Amino acid sequence: MVASGLLGFMVFSVYAAFSFGFTTIALSQENLRADQILVQKLETLRVYDWGKLNGGYIPTSFTNSFSTNGGVAQGVTYTGTVSIDPAPLTESYSNTLRQVTVTVGWTSGGVARTRSMSTMVSQYGIQTYKP
Repeated sequence: MVASGLLGFMVFSVYAAFSFGFTTIALSQENLRADQILVQKLETLRVYDWGKLNGGYIPTSFTNSFSTNGGVAQGVTYTGTVSIDPAPLTESYSNTLRQVTVTVGWTSGGVARTRSMSTMVSQYGIQTYKP
């Protein structure tokens, strides 16, 4: 009787450990995809000139998805925003800088999750380079 109770407890523990492990892996994949989306959105800023950055050319919201089973429509949907604000500086050159913040949110396991990344873009930065 004690042995079967111990065996039942051990089987339950193994299944619980597997479940926890798979949940942790899924959350890690979702976090990684969110980071990839953030980096992708910020890296596209390199190809925009100053006029497009300030002229409303960049969409302020977006949607992206992630599926672990070959692109089937079940998976995680990421919704995001891009905000372009004046730089929070008081220096004389602050009018030639913009702070770009990209925020991504998604729901995983009934819990709302969010990530964001910020960078500064200069009017006389890399986007003015013409080969």
